[in-house]
Amino acid sequence: MKRLLRNGIISPAGLKALLAGRLIRKLAPKKTDYAAVDIGSREIKVVQVSIADGSPVVTASGRLPTPVGALDTPINESELVNALNKVILASGIRVNEVIATISGDRVITRHVKLPVMPARELEAAVNFEIERFVPVPVEELIIRYVNLGVIKSGGERFFHLLLAAVPASFVYDYYGIFAKAGLNIAVIDLQSLSLWRLFSGLKTSAARKGTVGIFDIGASTTQFLVVRDRALQLTRTLPVGGNLLTRSLAAHYGLGYLEAQRMKEDEGELFSVEQAASATASAMQTDFSLRDGLTGLVREIRRSLDYYAAQENATAIERYIISGGTSKMKGFRDFFAEAMGTPVDFGYPGVPGVPGDDPTAARFDPAFAVVLGSALREVVE
Repeated sequence: MKRLLRNGIISPAGLKALLAGRLIRKLAPKKTDYAAVDIGSREIKVVQVSIADGSPVVTASGRLPTPVGALDTPINESELVNALNKVILASGIRVNEVIATISGDRVITRHVKLPVMPARELEAAVNFEIERFVPVPVEELIIRYVNLGVIKSGGERFFHLLLAAVPASFVYDYYGIFAKAGLNIAVIDLQSLSLWRLFSGLKTSAARKGTVGIFDIGASTTQFLVVRDRALQLTRTLPVGGNLLTRSLAAHYGLGYLEAQRMKEDEGELFSVEQAASATASAMQTDFSLRDGLTGLVREIRRSLDYYAAQENATAIERYIISGGTSKMKGFRDFFAEAMGTPVDFGYPGVPGVPGDDPTAARFDPAFAVVLGSALREVVE
């Protein structure tokens, strides 16, 4: 401290404020409640996690349809503020400081490797890398990176970095919308990191050793992660999701989009060969239409798997974890396991009180994976 004063790095007034802040942090009660908000293209989801005896417990959760067109450009602030107020009130969330996620199509991410270098040089190197693949001036972006560790390649040591860039204007709009809803954004989280945290950061059966592929299939995008021995290896955002199935049903049956969405959720089922033998003709027509929509999703998934397999030091994926609203469709897990030729499960995270529509029907609602993972941001190191 004396050296900082002597070198003029900090003023006496600044030092006083710094010490006061440290004192306040020591005296203030330790935070035990954490909340997260995920505004998806189809739903807004919220979760509150409390710490009980050193372990996380979900104490509140809720969901509400995202207002149609609210996330278009420009963002419909009044619609989103109203929806946020409703879902927070209905869920019983007790804190106003939240962790927010931004949908994958708004974030540009890249994995890069850079020579090991001092931290002060790394930031400049990151900005240079961003300029190489983002067709937007750097000054118009919010740029962050996560250091995933040191890797060796060709006998040299490199930082494995996950770079993320978001338009600054969108981030500022986000902060403003949450503020008008009476919420303070503590941090904006990446969906991929939320999923890693939930399925690999917690020391549960889902986080066992080996190489696992994680697919979170949302309405308009799909998050793909590869984790090896609990360490994040690769993330990608696929520009497809459950909307492909909805559009397929709409085209096949001549339905409006919302009506096709309801049909998918209420009647959607993928049959095994044994089940198909006794299924009705009507049910098989629905199965056929859903599979037609899934063709595009599987195609994009295979492209990402091929991309991963071509990476240096890639290892075979031993199992898959699926989450997201689309994964809840009857028969989808078996369909996916057959398509991949690899075991598939829902990766139950082992957090008591996990959110779901019907607690007696399932231990964990996979649609809440992203928002629950974000709520655990301050819990999982």
